[in-house]
This record gives sequence, structure tokens and C-alpha cells, in this order.
Amino acid sequence: MVERWQRLLAAAHGADRRPHCDCLHEGHHLELVVRRAERLQAGRQVEAYHIARFPGQGALHHPSCPFHETDVRRSGRSGYEEGVVREMANGDLRVALRRGLRIRDRADVPPAVAPTAGAAANGAGGAPRQARMTELGLLHLLWEQARFNTWSPDIGRRRRWWTGVRQALVTAAGDITTGRNQHLGDRLAMVGYGDKDGPALLRRTARSCGDTWRILLLGVVDSITLRRGRQDTGFVSICFDGAAGYDLRVSAHADWKQRLARRFPMAMTALDQRRGTRAIRVIGLVTATVRVGCDGDRVRIGAWADDVALMEVEPDTLVPVASAPELAVASDLVKARRAFIKPLRFDAHRDVVHPDFVLTDTADPRGTPMEVFGRDDEAYAARRQEKIRYYNDVYGQNEWWCWNAAAAPRDIPPFPPVLDRGDRPGA
Repeated sequence: MVERWQRLLAAAHGADRRPHCDCLHEGHHLELVVRRAERLQAGRQVEAYHIARFPGQGALHHPSCPFHETDVRRSGRSGYEEGVVREMANGDLRVALRRGLRIRDRADVPPAVAPTAGAAANGAGGAPRQARMTELGLLHLLWEQARFNTWSPDIGRRRRWWTGVRQALVTAAGDITTGRNQHLGDRLAMVGYGDKDGPALLRRTARSCGDTWRILLLGVVDSITLRRGRQDTGFVSICFDGAAGYDLRVSAHADWKQRLARRFPMAMTALDQRRGTRAIRVIGLVTATVRVGCDGDRVRIGAWADDVALMEVEPDTLVPVASAPELAVASDLVKARRAFIKPLRFDAHRDVVHPDFVLTDTADPRGTPMEVFGRDDEAYAARRQEKIRYYNDVYGQNEWWCWNAAAAPRDIPPFPPVLDRGDRPGA
């Protein structure tokens, strides 16, 4: 089945007649483009084709369409200065990273830029904009481009297969370039359990990085522990799920344990629990210098972390969540067989307003925003009222969903009704 699909895409690549989806714009179906890439499969390089939307057309697709792109005004991407994430003519995304991928590049910490006119109308709430993207922002961008921040019932159990997850993220990384036209996919190595091609891909990427480039390691984090090394010096060990099969050791300075605990308390609390009792999985993106060594016939890889970003996800769907109430909502949406998007925060200031979830199977063609109020203290009251005003002004009263999880922690309100698929425009 896969081989037949690839043959069809290969025949369509570069052809005059383009494929299209069912979405309509000005009475016409939106055309798509077939792109070509290379990937390792069963130990050999093969050509692989995939379908993509045309540049600048992501917002024209229906929210339920796999080629839909989340409006940046409804996610943390609205918190960047203009040009930090730029869509190129060929469809690639060009990003300005805080830390360059060349080892000689140091982390840049520029001052935040004042909000532009109209920022409040876009949900920015007057918050300063960020002039560079951090590792957390990059992790969110990869997740968004691979569409792992979306869910629909037809996805089923596919995200439990790590090889498929790796292929989707590598494809997404291949469409992202940094300041020196360096494709992110050339420096990204995925680490995951049960991926037979994964170790060979890691070794190849590590060798190509050498002493010149940093490597980006991405996978499910199994543990982050403080250990004692030689001469009684402490260091942090970051262990990815399945890393033993890769002969990979990732280390960081001893103070990273406390730094990560302050920045990602939900993730670090989960990692301190026994594996079988964790309610979430933790995804990690590590920027590191890498060394490849040999121990007899074994190839060992050591990485020293320059930066670490963590992201909490629902275990089976890999949809990101930022709190226990969000996890409860995401789980109930999946059980109810609903389709939805999880807008990601990226590096946005906490004052940026965006929905916690967006239902894509309702009567509203824009999608129906969902807000989870996780606090009920006096200090948060003004923030809650600001969000309520924003949603009422943009979507209208009673046209969005909310749950005050602090006041009623066990009483999740009914979700907005599903629109029959046959009633949707372009269906």
C-alpha cells in the first residue's frame, strides 16, 4: 500500500496537473504540491514523497483539513517579532534561533521588542515580542509542523509507533531552515524505542555534525538525574526512552536539574515518579555538542547539552498539555471522538491570549475556542476577565467554551455539539 502511494506521488511530482483537497476558496478547490525528500528505510537511502500545501495558503484550509495551518494570532507564534518565523517562496520556514547550530555561535539574548500597533487586537494583550526563537519554541514549531498538536478520531493508534513519529518530525524538520540556510533535518536525530533505523541515523547525523555543528536530539525523556562523575564532580544525565539501543549518553552541567525544575515543574515532577505511574509523557529537545567513539566493534556517542527544552504530552496521542486540567480535557475529547487543535505557546509572554484548545468539528468554520481556567485566586481574577473579554469580542458570547477547573475540578462542562460532516463547506 505504501509503495503504491509513493509511486502515485512520484508520478505527480512536477506534473502540470496538481492534486487538491476538498477545501474551497472563491469557488475553487485548493491545490497542493508534491515534495521530494530522502530518508533511511531498512538500512538504505530511499526517495520519499509527501503532499504539502502551497505557501501562504495554510489559513485558507478548513480547520479539520490536514493542510490547515493554525492562525498565528491564535497561538504563541503571535509573540514573536516579525521575521523570526518567515515562510519562504518554496514553502520552507526560515527561523531565527537564539542559539545558532554552529558550535562557534553563542546564544543570543536580545531584548524583547515592544508590541506593534494592533497587538492587543491580535490577542497579544500588549505583551513584548520575542526577537529570537529558543529551543522550546523550536520544539513547539516541529510539533506543530508535524501536526502532532492536532487530533481526530481517524488517527487511531498510529502515534504509538515511534518510527512513524520519527518520519513525520524529520519531514517537518526538512522544511525548516536557520539563518545560514541550514536545513534543520540535517542536524536533527530522533531517539526512540523500537526504531530499527534510529541508531544508524543517529550515528550518521553525529558524524556529520563533527566539531562544527551542534546536534539536536529529540525523543521521549525517561529520566533526568543528578550523578557523580570522576573527581567527585556532579553532572546531570539525560536519558531518552530507548537510548540504550543507541549507545547514547547525554550529559549536562550539574545546575541543569534545578534549572529544569524551575522552568518545567510539571515535566520534572512526572519524571520523578515511577514510569508506570506517570500520567503524561515528557518530550525533550536537547541542543548539544557530540562526540563519536569506538569501544571495540561498538560505536558510542556522547553528547554534552548546551540547552534543554521539555514538553508535556498526553501519553497516547502526543498532544501537548500544560496542566492536569488540560490533560483531563484532552483525554475526554479523545474519548468523545472529537477533532481538535492544541495551540502551542512557543516563547510567548504569559500575557499573550490564545485558546487552550480549538474544536475543529463544530459549526464555526474558524473552530470553537476552549479555555481552561486553572486558577481561582484574586491575583488571577483580572487575567481571567481579560480572556473573557477577548473571546466575547472576537467570537461572541456563548460562541466559545470554558471550564473553571479551580472552582469545579470534577465538573467538566458538556462540549459544543459536533457538526455533521456533510454540512461542512467543501465536504
